[in-house]
Amino acid sequence: MFVNQCSNWCFRCVFLSQDFILEKHLQNIRANELLQFIPEDEFATIIQDTQVDYQVKKLYGRNMFYLLLYGLLESSKPSLRSLEDVFNSTKFKVIFNLDRDLKTKYNSISDRLSTMNVDFFKHSYEQLYIQFSNSFKEKESLSYNITRVDSSMVAEVANKIEEGMIVGVKKEKNGKKQIKYTVSMTDLLPSSVEVFTKQTYLSEDIAIPEAIMNHVDKRKDNVFVFDRGVQSRKVFNELDDDQISFVTRLNETARTEVVEAYRLPKEKKVNNLTIISDEKVILFDKKHKRSNPFRLIKTIDEEEKPYWFLTNLFDEDAHTIIRIYKRRWDIEVFFRFIKQELSFKHFISTSMNGIKIILYMTLILAMLILLYKKYNKIGYKTAKRRFYYEVEELYMSIIIKLSGGDPNIVFR
Repeated sequence: MFVNQCSNWCFRCVFLSQDFILEKHLQNIRANELLQFIPEDEFATIIQDTQVDYQVKKLYGRNMFYLLLYGLLESSKPSLRSLEDVFNSTKFKVIFNLDRDLKTKYNSISDRLSTMNVDFFKHSYEQLYIQFSNSFKEKESLSYNITRVDSSMVAEVANKIEEGMIVGVKKEKNGKKQIKYTVSMTDLLPSSVEVFTKQTYLSEDIAIPEAIMNHVDKRKDNVFVFDRGVQSRKVFNELDDDQISFVTRLNETARTEVVEAYRLPKEKKVNNLTIISDEKVILFDKKHKRSNPFRLIKTIDEEEKPYWFLTNLFDEDAHTIIRIYKRRWDIEVFFRFIKQELSFKHFISTSMNGIKIILYMTLILAMLILLYKKYNKIGYKTAKRRFYYEVEELYMSIIIKLSGGDPNIVFR
């Protein structure tokens, strides 16, 4: 456990008279069942290893973890002041079994976000990802684990963040500071993330490869998919040399030399695309240096607009390569989800430490809602709303139990 021992009335106990059995809950998963996966026993080790509670009196790691989890869920635009209100509410303390006499101020939350060890949240996120990915593992419809990798920028209008890239015509004076988040998404869940603030990382030729190289899972059945923001021949060679499988798009103006032409499939249509060639090619950089051999599949759409797909997978049919790339769109949807539904388009903290903490907690909340969405077969907005309502029901259930009643009479 964290600091407090679990009482009979915490969210992990309400409605849970027996252990959660995944096989019986592949549909209609409830919020309390997903919250069970938060590994409090393992967190005790993380707290000790990261020393996150060293010389802390109120805002312990556990308290901050649940404050941010609930605060991000509860508010449509969370802020330091809204987090203050959440922490000081009886409801929050009852649901997460905190000392009800604890009070705090928004500036104390701000200071804590700026100074507490971000590794506590990073390791908590990684632990939850492992638990979720193992428990809810479902093979992709294709015979690979597909990891989509993409970046998104978030700008601070007031220009108060400590670090950031300057983007804009008048960079020195009026350019807004922005931070780049490069996320990897495997199957349903965000599997890793990198935060970039240095100007050089504006280039996807630098950001995407670093995210891939830092990704924990580079098994041979894992294919990394990224868009044509990456065009460096050197990057393609390095990935290939490290035996990292990838599928991407290549600019149609790229200079290539055909080494071998493959036989086209009988069915040349793949959704709205038509395959016109499938070849092993050599690419050339600006200095005319030759690349490793790669596979290039050229297609056109209904309006004869070209789409070129580049990969180092030579043993798969062309249809599979194109379908693998099309799964890249999932991460675009994910970015839209966390920005629109989890308010990931503005900064609660302006310190880099706080920004990273909020990032990891946003990804944790996103995993909970994505699983809830999938297994209840509903949309993103509905999933967040219903997940929140069910957490509210937990509060009512605890109150009913504390009053000597049976919550199952009310909530069926």
